[in-house]
Amino acid sequence: MSRIVILGLPYSPNVGDGVIADCLRAGLLEAAPEAEVQCIDISGRQGFGEVTVKRRSLALAVLRALPRPLAQRLVMFRLGRLLDGFEPDWRQAAAGADLAIIGGGQIFSDADLNFCLKIERVARVLDASGCPVVVHAAGAARNWSPRGRALFRRLLECDLRAVGLRDETSIRNWRDQMGDDGPRPVLTRDPALIAAQVYKPGEVTQDSPFGLCVTDPAILSYHAEGGKTAISQSGTFAEIALALVARGHRVTLFCNGAVEDREALSATQTQPEIAAAMESGQIDIAPPPDTPAELAAIIARLRAIVAHRLHACILGYAFRRPIVGLGWDRKLESFFQSVGLEDNFLPANSLTQENVAHLLEAAVKSGIDPDRHAAVVAETRSAIRAILAAL
Repeated sequence: MSRIVILGLPYSPNVGDGVIADCLRAGLLEAAPEAEVQCIDISGRQGFGEVTVKRRSLALAVLRALPRPLAQRLVMFRLGRLLDGFEPDWRQAAAGADLAIIGGGQIFSDADLNFCLKIERVARVLDASGCPVVVHAAGAARNWSPRGRALFRRLLECDLRAVGLRDETSIRNWRDQMGDDGPRPVLTRDPALIAAQVYKPGEVTQDSPFGLCVTDPAILSYHAEGGKTAISQSGTFAEIALALVARGHRVTLFCNGAVEDREALSATQTQPEIAAAMESGQIDIAPPPDTPAELAAIIARLRAIVAHRLHACILGYAFRRPIVGLGWDRKLESFFQSVGLEDNFLPANSLTQENVAHLLEAAVKSGIDPDRHAAVVAETRSAIRAILAAL
């Protein structure tokens, strides 16, 4: 029996990251039912709801205020101590593994060395174990600092069998920064695209609500790479929701579960006009999800979705719900391009409540092409099966 370890973000409070882990695990077990698959969170979480960094919003605000070299030194000190505590468990998991998969999310991104340090420590552990390694369906930004690049390159010293990245932009970014060293990166679609097989979403009707994913503007600004958001305050989400209501639609406001997004959702629902629309039944608020399955259940009952969050959009597409993406980062635009829905992506400089409402109605009218959707899902499943060739 093969033993496979997935190293990603399965217990992230942004439960969209956990959707990736759920779907990757399910796809592996479909291809190899006898395998044992273990998920490890590279942020050190052992389960949902666990907090590894207290007062995260304050910590991010401090990092944004500091010069980048100083912010990097602070992260290296604080995160290094945390990683020292996580490493023994990782060594134990890697010691008996036949294959390690690093994947899911925009983990090859250099936000003050956060993921750089985590990947370097993971690479150190896997190199010591001799375990074969595959990168699968990860996102790669172009924002690597010289120090971040050196840390990411530690992965090349492992028994790295394959590098799969989730979009063409990530492939270009990887090659620009890694050069020709290591395996040549190839396109491997995000595992969350098989979510319909994992979560069984069911059907919706003409009366089902539209979904608006509320996201904290500050967290978007901190993580944005090659883009920006026109959302500057939670009031903008209220304006979008009310524009949809004015056009005769019911709206569900929801979030992906991150602490900052929960706070933005709470701030949105307390605004007087939103409260009035809730009273009349035109708007409802979905409880913030604590698990990937809860996020999937929210999106499953929506007729269409508009979101900044990538995995709100990916879940919507996986469930064949019309989707509109709100521009803030290249990774979102790249996903829409990859599934042939470029026209459903609204750049940040065009983001007004009227444009969002119009585009969402157009997306509902056009629907999701069933043949293209089936091909995307088939490619995703095939890429997951191909991982097992590394055993």
